Amino acid sequence: MTEKPVELSITVKVNGEVIQYSRRLEMHELESGISQVVQELGNKVLMAGLKGLDLELRKRVPAEWRNIGTEERSILSSVGWIHYQRHIYKDEKGVRRKPLDEALGIERYGRDSQQVREMGSYLACEGTYRRAASQMSWLLKREVSHSSIQRMVWQVGNRIADGEEAERRSVFEAGEVIPGGKVKAEVLYGESDGVWLHLQRENRRSVEVRVATLYSGKKPLGKNRYRLADKCSIVSLGIGSEAWQEQVLKAAHRYYDLEQTRMLVSGGDGNQWVRHTFQRFGMQQEYVLDRFHLSRAARRAIGDRRKAHQMVKKLRQQGFGAVHQELRQQIEQAFGKEKEKLKQFYQYIDSQQDGLLDLSCRGYSSELSSLGAIEGNVDKLVIHRMKGRGCCWKLRGARAMLAICQNKEALKHQAFHYLPLEAPEKPKRRQSKLVDNGEYLPGKMPIFTGPDQDKPWVKEFYRFVHRK
Repeated sequence: MTEKPVELSITVKVNGEVIQYSRRLEMHELESGISQVVQELGNKVLMAGLKGLDLELRKRVPAEWRNIGTEERSILSSVGWIHYQRHIYKDEKGVRRKPLDEALGIERYGRDSQQVREMGSYLACEGTYRRAASQMSWLLKREVSHSSIQRMVWQVGNRIADGEEAERRSVFEAGEVIPGGKVKAEVLYGESDGVWLHLQRENRRSVEVRVATLYSGKKPLGKNRYRLADKCSIVSLGIGSEAWQEQVLKAAHRYYDLEQTRMLVSGGDGNQWVRHTFQRFGMQQEYVLDRFHLSRAARRAIGDRRKAHQMVKKLRQQGFGAVHQELRQQIEQAFGKEKEKLKQFYQYIDSQQDGLLDLSCRGYSSELSSLGAIEGNVDKLVIHRMKGRGCCWKLRGARAMLAICQNKEALKHQAFHYLPLEAPEKPKRRQSKLVDNGEYLPGKMPIFTGPDQDKPWVKEFYRFVHRK
């Protein structure tokens, strides 16, 4: 039986321009040939669409702009290399403007389309730059180098991070109101932790990444397996504690309807900045010391795992007072390194007394979910991609990769919404003439943000000062 070739003839009309495409395909190359036809035809259609878009944008150009001609541009798109002409203008300030490039989000000297940059960035957060370059080359049927992937990551990731920082400043410095979230959670759970990354060609050798995770509870998946419900993750690099608290609060406000939340259960390893991560939420909070870190500290101080388990059980059910005398006796009887380990453990749990008891031992319902999800989320967001295998980062590259890892699902589906880069100017506040500023001493009270902020007398003093 003789195999006859398949005749393809396709006619497409784009903005009044008719594109005709025809090709003969042998039976043995039918599938691969059709894939190539789709890419070639998509390339032609895209170039015709860009030509029509450039003509449409000409109608919207301000009258003050002067047309200085056209220039050719070549960029790598998801359907291969495309070449198109676009009009160039000079605005009223004498700056060269290219409306088509601005509409497509292509920067000066840019070589890739926005979709290609997002594709490359997503692949880079799942593996190394060289592996992502190999995958991109196979997908686009064009050679893509690992340095091109790195450039895509830096462009997309830092654009995301710059937008988030601009929004934070617009909210907390300029007073702009952003829309609130729609996820309702009567009880919200929040955990935070940090992880250190190695740096190269920087003034310092390492930098700490801050990670926070918020969720409304846990959904069972199987035996002893759960999934966080309505999870929202936040990562940041190289910012202070105050900016970090603002970033977490902004992200929570965008995702959750905080007016419906009556209590926040927070957790962490006891580090000061970790404990203060959620302090600006302005709602009832209960702090719980992370059980992984508590158990690890007990095992390191007490060599016997069974005794360490019993010690942790007492701390969780009865608190620091139940083991106070027992630990003091062990410290007096120990020598050398064992004594130092016991002293460190004693100081650790003494400073974390308010977070030792389980929620059920504080009078809350047993239906509340337990904490302990932050370690797994730190692994997924940071460690799996950014540590090990001799990884060392430039600060700008690490910042970009963290932003991509945080938003990789939206980038995967090309559904990420980029935030504006410029924050509005801070409005000038007008003081009422009825207020005598001489009666007040401006400034903040450190006691409300210091290590004693969770003590009952400090909370009562806070309510008195703020009339709450």
